[in-house]
Amino acid sequence: MNPRKPATIFEQHLFRQFDLGSWETQTLHLTVHQLAKAYGSLWALKDVSFDLPPGEVVALLGPNGAGKTTLLKLLAGLFTPTTGKIVLDGLQFDNNPTQRAAIGFLAPGEHLYENLTVRENLHFFTSLYKKRPAMSRIDASLEEVGLEQRSGEYVAALSSGMKCRLSIAKWKLLEPSLLLIDEPYGVLDGRGIDLLEGFLTAESQRGSVVIMASHHVARLLNLCTRAVILHQGKLIFDEPRQQPWDSFARAFGAFLPHEHSWSS
Repeated sequence: MNPRKPATIFEQHLFRQFDLGSWETQTLHLTVHQLAKAYGSLWALKDVSFDLPPGEVVALLGPNGAGKTTLLKLLAGLFTPTTGKIVLDGLQFDNNPTQRAAIGFLAPGEHLYENLTVRENLHFFTSLYKKRPAMSRIDASLEEVGLEQRSGEYVAALSSGMKCRLSIAKWKLLEPSLLLIDEPYGVLDGRGIDLLEGFLTAESQRGSVVIMASHHVARLLNLCTRAVILHQGKLIFDEPRQQPWDSFARAFGAFLPHEHSWSS
């Protein structure tokens, strides 16, 4: 049985007016300059700088506690930097609504409205971003991620993998210029992984910057155009993909168990 739905939530959120400014889909140039984040006396990220042109797909790698999720949340505007700056198309990121509308953050725990149906979630988020896709496009996005038969179910009834698929449908409709992904593979089955990777490839071809953190290194290296490695909050490696890539093998090999390779 589906969880009970509060009668007014969808109507309250769908028709509320949001001041997001004039937002249009566009390619994005991202520059990060000496970015740092401290929690009290602990520095989770220290002096990180890089420059990413439109269409770049970045494999964000490093051991547990390296600062990957902190970096993604800074770029998403969920955390405020202690020092440093983020620049989007030449303008410093100050977390205003227009800039946030160009950024997507996809993670297994990403917020969805569990007391709305699958279709209602897509209506809500497209309304929030002042986009008005036709019903046929919403239905097509659900069909693309295999949720067309679940469009009337409440999100609370979905598995974690199905919620991740719904998030893919959501960001397909919203078309962000900067897409940030944090450890998505663990909740997805084989078909879900194919959907995710096809989506990320299409976003790159559209000109979006894609940054994905994961411990599934071989999969990321098949997708990426660049790899960035963090260690203890510091950027220790930043190179475009090469073949062969001996410098990457040396840099990343230091974090692997004995007698393992990154391609295993």
